[in-house]
Amino acid sequence: MLQFVNVKIYLFGITALTGYVTNYSTALWVLIMFELAIATIGTVATTLWIGAGMAIQTIYLRYYRPINIVLALTLLECVYSILQ
Repeated sequence: MLQFVNVKIYLFGITALTGYVTNYSTALWVLIMFELAIATIGTVATTLWIGAGMAIQTIYLRYYRPINIVLALTLLECVYSILQ
């Protein structure tokens, strides 16, 4: 349900259509088919993201401190390389 109020989704759809699809076709049925494809791919990707998060949740809860330390060190290394 949140996908319907997510402004980023609308901007992504508009950008994808104007940047890639309308260069080749402006027929209404083509635009509708591409928007349906974009919506389907987005829904599948979101569902897979949720599923992967649920799958690794038990591992994360068991080893949250070492995982957080590794992630924090990685973030610090990124900041250091940017500021260098």
